Amino acid sequence: MPASLLELKKRIASVKQTSKITEAMHMVSAAKLNQTEKKDKGYQMYNELLHQTVSRLMSASVIDHLKKSNYKINQDNIDRIDYSDVFGMGIISDMVKERDEVHSVGYLVVTGDRGLVGSYNSNILKHMMSMIEDDKAQGLESKILSVGSVGSQFFKKNNLNVVYEKNGVSDVPGFKEVLPVVSTAIKMYLNGVYDVLYVCYTHHVNTLSSVFRAEKMLPIQDLDIGTEAAEESKEIEYEIAPDVDSVLATLLPQFARAEIYGAILDAKTAEHASSMTAMKSATDNAQDLVSSLSLQLNRARQAQITTEITEIVSGANALE
Repeated sequence: MPASLLELKKRIASVKQTSKITEAMHMVSAAKLNQTEKKDKGYQMYNELLHQTVSRLMSASVIDHLKKSNYKINQDNIDRIDYSDVFGMGIISDMVKERDEVHSVGYLVVTGDRGLVGSYNSNILKHMMSMIEDDKAQGLESKILSVGSVGSQFFKKNNLNVVYEKNGVSDVPGFKEVLPVVSTAIKMYLNGVYDVLYVCYTHHVNTLSSVFRAEKMLPIQDLDIGTEAAEESKEIEYEIAPDVDSVLATLLPQFARAEIYGAILDAKTAEHASSMTAMKSATDNAQDLVSSLSLQLNRARQAQITTEITEIVSGANALE
């Protein structure tokens, strides 16, 4: 058999084997995606309830302070309030009050620990470099907390300031596993390592779509503090012990931890979706390549058979 036919057969066998591997990886990613989507959905319900509770308690305290100070109760006064006047100097004020001056920015960046996930990692890193360049232009120092070995290696290679790294986060991370990461990020903020913290990750929209997000986590700003939340807290009639400040001092760090964990879980969901899409595309491409190579093999065989028939006929004619 000519070498060209042997080479085509070997290539077809190799591509078929690769196709089996990519198809298996596609199925594994699909199973992991299903797990993280379910977990993320349930966690969002918990996070929403925690958000409502903290907002209502904060609103009630703020409005009580305005009443005692004889200020008019309206949203403008609520938005302008100094939280250290309401809660004093402590963890509550530290976590919700903007710092007078911002010298450094912390970025908790969530990437993967491996490749074969399409443009998932490269898209995050491209956006991060753009944000870091913007910080340099404004005279701000960027500090990286990297979750995922791909990001850690990239940032170190580019001589960026990596103050913390965590590699090997499981495909379906639990809260206890991620707790050291989120607790460290919050402690660094409270200790003044950076003046503001952003969590940068890929948000999962659906199986075929995702979008980069850079969400400001600290100081906490997405609380719905206002008269509406305060009225809702009166309707629910919370029983609080020992007092509101003590409860908020516990709930606010927990709320921040929940927000950061939710972002990491969301990022893992997007990673599995990207991996599933990439492996599906690789499998389809492999099958297309097998079809193309099989067509080439059939044509080569036909050409060989035609040549052999021609030679037999020519030989027979020569003998006559």
